[in-house]
Amino acid sequence: MKNSTLMIWAVLALVIGIVGMFVVSGLFGGSSPAGTFASTGQQIYYTGATDSGPIPRTVAGGGMTGVGMMGNMACVDCHGEDGRGGRVGMMFGSVDIPDIRYSTLSVTHSEEGTTHPAWTDSDIARAIRDGVEPDGESLKAPMPRWAMTDAEVADVISYLKELSAR
Repeated sequence: MKNSTLMIWAVLALVIGIVGMFVVSGLFGGSSPAGTFASTGQQIYYTGATDSGPIPRTVAGGGMTGVGMMGNMACVDCHGEDGRGGRVGMMFGSVDIPDIRYSTLSVTHSEEGTTHPAWTDSDIARAIRDGVEPDGESLKAPMPRWAMTDAEVADVISYLKELSAR
């Protein structure tokens, strides 16, 4: 009797997990604007990929690669279509996602009593690739580290500049 109850709970947990994966995949499936992309930077922002395919990445502190459920994630899924970020619900709570518009990153600003220097293009590239802020602090999960080429990073930075105009 004990084993059969345990088996029922295990199957139930498995079914809930599978359904949950489909729900999360649908919510964070890399939405894109209607039609084609105006630039490679916009394509990367909306899909996490170029015409050549997905850009490899890992998740902060997790070692998860850009496959499976995380493979559908793109910048837009957390930072939003306008790049302003905000509070995003995750599986085990919510996370405050920063505003990544170039107009915000490239100016000195104060946050919680601390002054943060303006980011340079090199700082933004380092954050995208290595998950490191200009002061050397690591960006927190769930920010992925992207294996982008110099051209891809430049395209994304150009797109962040476009977002600033909106």
